[in-house]
Amino acid sequence: TIEEGSGSNLNPAATGVIGGALNSNNNHNNNPQVSSKEITIGEEHQETVGAPMEHHVHEYNKIQFFDSPDKMKPIYSKGPILWDEEMGGLHMFENVCLTNNVDALRYRPDPDTGLRGLIYFTPDESIAKNSKRCVPCSNKQSMENWEDANKDRKVVGHKCGMTGLHAMFASSVGDWSDCIMEEDNTKLMEEWGQTQSPVNVSTIHFFQEPAFALQFDAYDNQKSLFDMLMTYLPHWDKFLGGSRGDGDNGGFPFSSVISHSLQGCLSHSHDWFCEILHQMYAFGEAKEIPWEDNENTLYCYRELYYNQVGYQRNLDHEGLVTREVFGEFREMLFRKFGLPRRRTVEDRLEELEYEKAQGKKNEGDENNADDADGEDDDNGTKIIFYDNKLSEQTVWNQMESLISKARGLEKYQNIKFVTQKDFNRLSVAQQARKFNEADAVIMAHGQHMANAIFAVDGTSFVEVGCKVESLIGNPRFMKLMDGKYKAVEKCTEGGDDGSVCVACNDDGDDGVKFTMTPGAFEKLIDDVVASLQQ
Repeated sequence: TIEEGSGSNLNPAATGVIGGALNSNNNHNNNPQVSSKEITIGEEHQETVGAPMEHHVHEYNKIQFFDSPDKMKPIYSKGPILWDEEMGGLHMFENVCLTNNVDALRYRPDPDTGLRGLIYFTPDESIAKNSKRCVPCSNKQSMENWEDANKDRKVVGHKCGMTGLHAMFASSVGDWSDCIMEEDNTKLMEEWGQTQSPVNVSTIHFFQEPAFALQFDAYDNQKSLFDMLMTYLPHWDKFLGGSRGDGDNGGFPFSSVISHSLQGCLSHSHDWFCEILHQMYAFGEAKEIPWEDNENTLYCYRELYYNQVGYQRNLDHEGLVTREVFGEFREMLFRKFGLPRRRTVEDRLEELEYEKAQGKKNEGDENNADDADGEDDDNGTKIIFYDNKLSEQTVWNQMESLISKARGLEKYQNIKFVTQKDFNRLSVAQQARKFNEADAVIMAHGQHMANAIFAVDGTSFVEVGCKVESLIGNPRFMKLMDGKYKAVEKCTEGGDDGSVCVACNDDGDDGVKFTMTPGAFEKLIDDVVASLQQ
């Protein structure tokens, strides 16, 4: 490369002929001296030579950076390949790029941060001729397998992908960027709620080492727990078992994690689900990839691991999340969060026998017997209540009035009624402790119920609302922790039949509020106490 102002002692054999600037007649000299006047400096010279490749592409920390799509050499995708055919749920792709569904953040009433688009590169000419190759299918149907048929497939003319990861096809990054900018494609993506970011790609980060795509719904702890973690748990258990702990990430097949669901999830976020992942050593020593808040930067991966969203939402792939695997996961959380009560009934009995043998007695703090925040002594049965009153969703009105009346009944003198004011103001560790200390949990329906993983085996859970659609209520989940679950919903029309139910008042945009009669509340407490004695 010839720089301006460097015009002395240039060797034509080394520099070559540049736009005719060097005189070939000088070749007969053994050591020709070329004057700077014989070199064309400026625009003509720069256009002929061009900028060095490093100006457009450079690599740092095993990441290739391209400042223009046309500087990236063609890549062709492979996959999905199941990482473990016996487990399922974890897939590996090669040479793909990820995009973000920006419409999903505006979904109402349930925004979602867990949807991604995957750009799959292919030289297939039939795909190149498809004007809808870059348009992802809608998010209206569940897609468990890459090959699943989908009604949208007839519209876009290509495979739709999998739940949470919607496929788009192109021959190159530039081809994809041009394709989605076409007016008809833009309108269809808006109609389907599948607008992707980035749109006008100007820079590309191409990660050369294996990366894990961490996708979850940051707005819903229960969905995060069941849609992401229940799929990943058996793989985590296997990876962790093969980890040597020597700093090379042991049995984990990836060295980095990318999460566009929540920036800084593994590094500095105090989000409930991120804290769980951090404490359970979910990805070994893998480092989180920071991402730029730039609508023009595309992230691509030489090797990408996708943990299929929703694959184990209902735990219907039996034999994967076993009692042993789930127990190991919870034991780690109990230790990491320093929870006071041991997980299993056997462990708690053993601990009690040990204390008796040592002559110790559990003496409670009498001053806190009626503490509304729940710092009661350990004698008697402890039931924790939550009305979700500060929420705009499901709210249990007059709950504290019902508890106040129940406290006065003689048959409940050994029951510790504990209320929690606001779960959102508690740290993850504090939430964990609340559930761990309870023998029974009776709460308005909501994502706070995901804290059930911190409760001891044998806990009774009651979720109250006008319509309860709960993931923790799955009998398979309750079986994993020897728990008992009951959903209390809206009373049926036609009068009071003596059942435990609630009367509802729909406030529209303000959510749903409900109340319960004293008689129904008393029966509920009786049922819960009876379940604990079984």
